Amino acid sequence: MKFSRALLVLLCVIASEAVAKSSTVSPTLSYWHHKLPTTPMPSALRELISPLSSSELLADMKADDGEESKVSVSVGKGGVSVGKNPGKGTGVHVGDKSPFNYNYAASDDEILGDPSLSSMFLLENDLQSGSKVNLQFLERSSSPADSTVFFFPRSLADAIPFSSQKLSIALAKLNISQGSNKALSMKQTLEECEGPAIRGENKYCATSLESMIDYSTSTLGTNDVNVLATNVRKGQQYTISGFPFQSKAGSKSVACHKQSYAYAVYYCHETEHTTTSLVSLKGEDGSRGEGVAVCHTDTSGWNPQHLAFKVLNVKPGGAPVCHFIPNDHIVWLRAN
Repeated sequence: MKFSRALLVLLCVIASEAVAKSSTVSPTLSYWHHKLPTTPMPSALRELISPLSSSELLADMKADDGEESKVSVSVGKGGVSVGKNPGKGTGVHVGDKSPFNYNYAASDDEILGDPSLSSMFLLENDLQSGSKVNLQFLERSSSPADSTVFFFPRSLADAIPFSSQKLSIALAKLNISQGSNKALSMKQTLEECEGPAIRGENKYCATSLESMIDYSTSTLGTNDVNVLATNVRKGQQYTISGFPFQSKAGSKSVACHKQSYAYAVYYCHETEHTTTSLVSLKGEDGSRGEGVAVCHTDTSGWNPQHLAFKVLNVKPGGAPVCHFIPNDHIVWLRAN
Protein backbone atom coordinates (compact mmCIF):
# COMPACT_ATOMS: atom_id res chain seq x y z
CA MET A 1 0.00 0.00 0.00
CA LYS A 2 2.84 2.42 0.82
CA PHE A 3 4.41 1.77 -2.55
CA SER A 4 1.08 2.46 -4.29
CA ARG A 5 0.69 5.79 -2.51
CA ALA A 6 4.22 6.78 -3.45
CA LEU A 7 3.58 5.85 -7.06
CA LEU A 8 0.36 7.88 -7.03
CA VAL A 9 2.26 10.95 -5.79
CA LEU A 10 4.79 10.52 -8.59
CA LEU A 11 2.03 10.26 -11.21
CA CYS A 12 0.35 13.38 -9.82
CA VAL A 13 3.63 15.31 -10.14
CA ILE A 14 3.99 14.26 -13.77
CA ALA A 15 0.35 15.02 -14.57
CA SER A 16 0.44 18.50 -13.01
CA GLU A 17 3.61 19.31 -14.91
CA ALA A 18 2.06 18.16 -18.19
CA VAL A 19 -0.77 20.67 -17.70
CA ALA A 20 1.76 23.49 -17.39
CA LYS A 21 4.00 22.27 -20.19
CA SER A 22 2.93 25.12 -22.47
CA SER A 23 5.32 27.35 -20.54
CA THR A 24 8.80 27.38 -22.08
CA VAL A 25 10.52 28.49 -18.87
CA SER A 26 11.91 25.76 -16.64
CA PRO A 27 10.44 25.91 -13.11
CA THR A 28 13.96 25.30 -11.80
CA LEU A 29 15.32 28.25 -13.77
CA SER A 30 12.39 30.41 -12.69
CA TYR A 31 13.11 29.57 -9.05
CA TRP A 32 16.74 30.68 -9.44
CA HIS A 33 15.69 34.03 -10.93
CA HIS A 34 13.06 34.50 -8.23
CA LYS A 35 15.40 33.75 -5.30
CA LEU A 36 18.64 35.10 -6.81
CA PRO A 37 17.64 37.89 -9.22
CA THR A 38 21.09 39.53 -9.27
CA THR A 39 23.22 36.37 -9.22
CA PRO A 40 24.43 34.93 -12.55
CA MET A 41 24.03 31.17 -12.84
CA PRO A 42 27.32 29.35 -13.57
CA SER A 43 27.27 27.36 -16.80
CA ALA A 44 28.15 24.26 -14.74
CA LEU A 45 24.65 24.49 -13.21
CA ARG A 46 22.82 25.75 -16.27
CA GLU A 47 23.98 22.71 -18.23
CA LEU A 48 22.24 20.46 -15.69
CA ILE A 49 18.79 22.02 -16.23
CA SER A 50 16.95 19.89 -18.76
CA PRO A 51 14.32 21.22 -21.17
CA LEU A 52 12.45 17.92 -20.72
CA SER A 53 9.37 17.47 -18.56
CA SER A 54 9.38 15.13 -15.57
CA SER A 55 7.75 12.34 -17.58
CA GLU A 56 10.29 12.80 -20.37
CA LEU A 57 13.19 12.78 -17.91
CA LEU A 58 11.98 9.49 -16.45
CA ALA A 59 11.43 7.98 -19.90
CA ASP A 60 14.90 9.06 -21.00
CA MET A 61 16.41 7.53 -17.87
CA LYS A 62 14.63 4.22 -18.46
CA ALA A 63 15.87 4.16 -22.06
CA ASP A 64 19.45 4.65 -20.84
CA ASP A 65 19.27 2.17 -17.96
CA GLY A 66 21.27 -0.50 -19.77
CA GLU A 67 24.06 1.81 -20.91
CA GLU A 68 25.78 2.26 -17.53
CA SER A 69 27.68 5.20 -18.99
CA LYS A 70 28.90 7.45 -16.21
CA VAL A 71 32.54 8.52 -16.58
CA SER A 72 34.43 8.64 -13.30
CA VAL A 73 37.94 8.97 -11.99
CA SER A 74 38.88 6.59 -9.19
CA VAL A 75 42.06 5.61 -7.44
CA GLY A 76 42.72 2.10 -6.23
CA LYS A 77 45.90 0.12 -5.67
CA GLY A 78 46.70 0.52 -9.35
CA GLY A 79 46.38 4.31 -9.25
CA VAL A 80 43.92 6.56 -11.04
CA SER A 81 41.47 4.84 -13.35
CA VAL A 82 39.06 6.44 -15.80
CA GLY A 83 36.17 4.29 -16.90
CA LYS A 84 32.46 3.87 -17.46
CA ASN A 85 30.29 4.11 -14.41
CA PRO A 86 26.56 4.48 -13.86
CA GLY A 87 24.64 7.68 -14.19
CA LYS A 88 26.39 9.86 -16.79
CA GLY A 89 28.61 12.72 -15.63
CA THR A 90 32.01 13.11 -14.05
CA GLY A 91 33.19 12.24 -10.57
CA VAL A 92 36.53 12.40 -8.81
CA HIS A 93 37.08 9.64 -6.27
CA VAL A 94 39.89 7.90 -4.43
CA GLY A 95 38.71 4.31 -4.13
CA ASP A 96 34.95 4.72 -3.65
CA LYS A 97 35.29 7.92 -1.56
CA SER A 98 35.42 11.58 -2.55
CA PRO A 99 38.62 13.41 -1.50
CA PHE A 100 36.30 16.30 -0.57
CA ASN A 101 34.87 14.18 2.24
CA TYR A 102 37.19 15.12 5.09
CA ASN A 103 36.44 11.92 7.00
CA TYR A 104 38.16 9.98 4.22
CA ALA A 105 41.42 8.13 4.97
CA ALA A 106 43.78 7.42 2.05
CA SER A 107 45.97 4.32 2.03
CA ASP A 108 49.66 4.39 1.14
CA ASP A 109 48.92 1.94 -1.69
CA GLU A 110 46.61 4.46 -3.33
CA ILE A 111 49.26 7.18 -3.24
CA LEU A 112 52.12 4.93 -4.37
CA GLY A 113 49.92 3.66 -7.19
CA ASP A 114 49.75 7.15 -8.71
CA PRO A 115 52.25 9.85 -7.68
CA SER A 116 50.26 12.45 -9.69
CA LEU A 117 47.83 12.55 -6.74
CA SER A 118 50.17 15.11 -5.21
CA SER A 119 48.74 17.68 -7.66
CA MET A 120 45.24 17.41 -6.19
CA PHE A 121 46.14 19.51 -3.13
CA LEU A 122 48.57 22.39 -2.59
CA LEU A 123 49.81 24.66 0.17
CA GLU A 124 48.57 28.24 0.48
CA ASN A 125 52.06 29.57 -0.25
CA ASP A 126 51.92 27.87 -3.66
CA LEU A 127 48.75 29.73 -4.63
CA GLN A 128 50.17 32.95 -6.08
CA SER A 129 50.63 34.68 -9.42
CA GLY A 130 53.26 32.95 -11.54
CA SER A 131 52.83 29.58 -9.84
CA LYS A 132 52.21 26.54 -12.03
CA VAL A 133 49.41 24.12 -11.15
CA ASN A 134 48.57 20.80 -12.76
CA LEU A 135 44.78 20.49 -13.01
CA GLN A 136 43.70 16.97 -13.86
CA PHE A 137 40.04 17.66 -14.50
CA LEU A 138 38.13 15.70 -17.08
CA GLU A 139 37.21 17.78 -20.09
CA ARG A 140 33.56 18.70 -20.41
CA SER A 141 31.72 17.10 -23.27
CA SER A 142 30.94 19.41 -26.16
CA SER A 143 27.43 17.98 -25.99
CA PRO A 144 26.27 18.19 -22.35
CA ALA A 145 23.12 16.15 -23.04
CA ASP A 146 25.31 13.19 -24.00
CA SER A 147 27.35 13.12 -20.80
CA THR A 148 25.29 14.70 -18.04
CA VAL A 149 22.68 13.66 -15.53
CA PHE A 150 20.19 16.48 -15.13
CA PHE A 151 18.56 18.04 -12.11
CA PHE A 152 15.08 16.75 -11.41
CA PRO A 153 12.55 19.52 -10.68
CA ARG A 154 12.04 19.64 -6.93
CA SER A 155 8.49 18.32 -7.17
CA LEU A 156 9.77 15.18 -8.90
CA ALA A 157 12.89 14.78 -6.72
CA ASP A 158 10.78 15.06 -3.55
CA ALA A 159 8.46 12.29 -4.82
CA ILE A 160 11.37 9.81 -4.97
CA PRO A 161 12.73 8.48 -1.64
CA PHE A 162 16.32 9.50 -0.91
CA SER A 163 17.49 7.14 1.82
CA SER A 164 19.33 3.85 2.13
CA GLN A 165 16.31 2.21 3.76
CA LYS A 166 14.08 3.09 0.80
CA LEU A 167 16.59 2.60 -1.99
CA SER A 168 14.61 -0.32 -3.41
CA ILE A 169 11.56 1.94 -3.83
CA ALA A 170 13.64 4.59 -5.60
CA LEU A 171 15.14 1.96 -7.91
CA ALA A 172 11.69 0.68 -8.82
CA LYS A 173 10.42 4.18 -9.62
CA LEU A 174 13.47 4.88 -11.77
CA ASN A 175 13.39 1.44 -13.42
CA ILE A 176 16.95 0.71 -12.28
CA SER A 177 17.92 -2.92 -11.72
CA GLN A 178 18.82 -4.07 -8.22
CA GLY A 179 22.54 -4.92 -8.07
CA SER A 180 23.41 -2.95 -11.21
CA ASN A 181 26.41 -0.60 -11.25
CA LYS A 182 24.03 2.33 -11.21
CA ALA A 183 22.25 0.98 -8.11
CA LEU A 184 25.57 0.38 -6.34
CA SER A 185 26.69 3.91 -7.17
CA MET A 186 23.47 5.30 -5.71
CA LYS A 187 23.94 3.20 -2.58
CA GLN A 188 27.46 4.59 -2.04
CA THR A 189 26.24 8.16 -2.43
CA LEU A 190 23.42 7.61 0.06
CA GLU A 191 25.89 6.16 2.58
CA GLU A 192 28.12 9.21 2.19
CA CYS A 193 25.17 11.57 2.57
CA GLU A 194 23.96 9.73 5.68
CA GLY A 195 27.42 9.37 7.23
CA PRO A 196 28.60 11.48 10.17
CA ALA A 197 29.89 15.00 9.61
CA ILE A 198 33.31 16.04 10.87
CA ARG A 199 33.51 18.34 13.88
CA GLY A 200 32.15 21.77 13.02
CA GLU A 201 30.71 20.67 9.66
CA ASN A 202 27.08 21.25 8.67
CA LYS A 203 26.26 18.96 5.71
CA TYR A 204 23.29 18.40 3.43
CA CYS A 205 22.67 16.47 0.22
CA ALA A 206 20.65 18.51 -2.27
CA THR A 207 18.49 16.42 -4.62
CA SER A 208 17.40 19.42 -6.70
CA LEU A 209 18.78 22.83 -7.59
CA GLU A 210 15.90 24.42 -5.69
CA SER A 211 16.93 22.62 -2.48
CA MET A 212 20.58 23.61 -3.05
CA ILE A 213 19.51 27.26 -3.34
CA ASP A 214 17.45 27.07 -0.14
CA TYR A 215 20.17 25.32 1.87
CA SER A 216 22.96 27.63 0.71
CA THR A 217 21.08 30.91 1.18
CA SER A 218 19.68 29.90 4.58
CA THR A 219 23.14 28.78 5.74
CA LEU A 220 24.75 32.03 4.58
CA GLY A 221 21.84 34.07 5.95
CA THR A 222 21.27 36.04 2.74
CA ASN A 223 20.08 35.80 -0.86
CA ASP A 224 22.80 38.26 -1.89
CA VAL A 225 25.40 35.69 -2.88
CA ASN A 226 28.26 34.93 -5.24
CA VAL A 227 28.13 31.49 -6.85
CA LEU A 228 31.49 30.36 -8.22
CA ALA A 229 32.53 27.43 -10.41
CA THR A 230 35.72 26.34 -12.13
CA ASN A 231 35.73 26.75 -15.91
CA VAL A 232 38.66 24.68 -17.20
CA ARG A 233 38.04 22.57 -20.28
CA LYS A 234 41.33 20.73 -20.58
CA GLY A 235 43.42 18.84 -18.04
CA GLN A 236 46.95 20.26 -18.30
CA GLN A 237 49.47 22.48 -16.54
CA TYR A 238 48.31 26.05 -15.96
CA THR A 239 50.07 29.21 -14.81
CA ILE A 240 48.24 31.42 -12.32
CA SER A 241 47.93 34.89 -13.87
CA GLY A 242 45.73 36.70 -11.37
CA PHE A 243 43.00 36.70 -8.73
CA PRO A 244 39.80 38.45 -9.91
CA PHE A 245 38.11 37.65 -6.60
CA GLN A 246 39.22 36.59 -3.13
CA SER A 247 37.02 36.23 -0.06
CA LYS A 248 37.95 37.46 3.37
CA ALA A 249 40.08 35.04 5.38
CA GLY A 250 37.98 32.72 7.51
CA SER A 251 34.71 33.71 5.84
CA LYS A 252 31.76 31.33 5.79
CA SER A 253 31.07 29.46 2.57
CA VAL A 254 29.02 26.56 1.26
CA ALA A 255 30.74 24.07 -1.02
CA CYS A 256 28.59 21.70 -3.09
CA HIS A 257 30.21 18.63 -4.65
CA LYS A 258 28.60 16.64 -7.48
CA GLN A 259 27.78 13.06 -6.52
CA SER A 260 27.35 9.88 -8.52
CA TYR A 261 23.60 9.28 -8.74
CA ALA A 262 20.81 8.58 -11.22
CA TYR A 263 20.02 12.31 -11.36
CA ALA A 264 21.96 15.39 -10.24
CA VAL A 265 22.66 15.28 -6.50
CA TYR A 266 25.11 17.53 -4.65
CA TYR A 267 26.82 16.96 -1.30
CA CYS A 268 26.84 20.45 0.27
CA HIS A 269 28.57 21.49 3.46
CA GLU A 270 29.15 24.71 5.33
CA THR A 271 32.74 25.65 6.01
CA GLU A 272 33.67 28.61 8.20
CA HIS A 273 37.46 28.56 8.20
CA THR A 274 38.17 28.98 4.50
CA THR A 275 39.40 31.49 1.95
CA THR A 276 37.96 31.18 -1.55
CA SER A 277 39.66 32.61 -4.62
CA LEU A 278 38.66 32.92 -8.27
CA VAL A 279 41.93 32.30 -10.09
CA SER A 280 42.79 33.33 -13.66
CA LEU A 281 44.64 30.52 -15.44
CA LYS A 282 46.66 30.26 -18.65
CA GLY A 283 47.25 26.78 -20.04
CA GLU A 284 50.48 25.60 -21.61
CA ASP A 285 48.56 25.36 -24.90
CA GLY A 286 47.62 29.07 -24.63
CA SER A 287 44.01 28.52 -23.55
CA ARG A 288 42.62 30.53 -20.67
CA GLY A 289 40.15 29.67 -17.95
CA GLU A 290 39.19 30.32 -14.35
CA GLY A 291 39.55 28.03 -11.39
CA VAL A 292 37.99 28.19 -7.95
CA ALA A 293 40.54 27.49 -5.22
CA VAL A 294 39.51 26.88 -1.61
CA CYS A 295 42.02 27.10 1.24
CA HIS A 296 41.10 25.49 4.56
CA THR A 297 42.72 27.31 7.46
CA ASP A 298 41.46 24.87 10.13
CA THR A 299 41.91 21.18 9.32
CA SER A 300 41.98 20.00 12.92
CA GLY A 301 38.73 18.05 12.47
CA TRP A 302 39.86 16.15 9.36
CA ASN A 303 40.82 12.49 9.39
CA PRO A 304 44.59 12.39 10.21
CA GLN A 305 45.03 9.94 7.32
CA HIS A 306 43.36 12.21 4.76
CA LEU A 307 44.97 12.31 1.32
CA ALA A 308 45.90 16.01 1.68
CA PHE A 309 48.06 15.42 4.75
CA LYS A 310 49.90 12.54 3.09
CA VAL A 311 50.75 14.31 -0.16
CA LEU A 312 51.58 17.68 1.44
CA ASN A 313 53.36 16.24 4.48
CA VAL A 314 51.42 18.40 6.95
CA LYS A 315 49.40 17.55 10.04
CA PRO A 316 45.78 18.26 11.03
CA GLY A 317 45.48 21.81 12.32
CA GLY A 318 48.79 22.79 10.68
CA ALA A 319 49.44 24.75 7.49
CA PRO A 320 46.35 25.68 5.43
CA VAL A 321 45.40 23.10 2.82
CA CYS A 322 44.17 24.31 -0.58
CA HIS A 323 42.57 22.63 -3.57
CA PHE A 324 40.88 23.58 -6.84
CA ILE A 325 37.31 22.38 -7.22
CA PRO A 326 36.30 20.37 -10.33
CA ASN A 327 34.21 21.90 -13.11
CA ASP A 328 30.87 20.63 -11.84
CA HIS A 329 31.36 21.60 -8.17
CA ILE A 330 30.06 24.90 -6.76
CA VAL A 331 31.02 27.34 -4.00
CA TRP A 332 28.50 29.77 -2.49
CA LEU A 333 29.61 32.94 -0.65
CA ARG A 334 28.02 36.08 0.72
CA ALA A 335 28.33 38.85 -1.86
CA ASN A 336 29.30 41.40 0.80
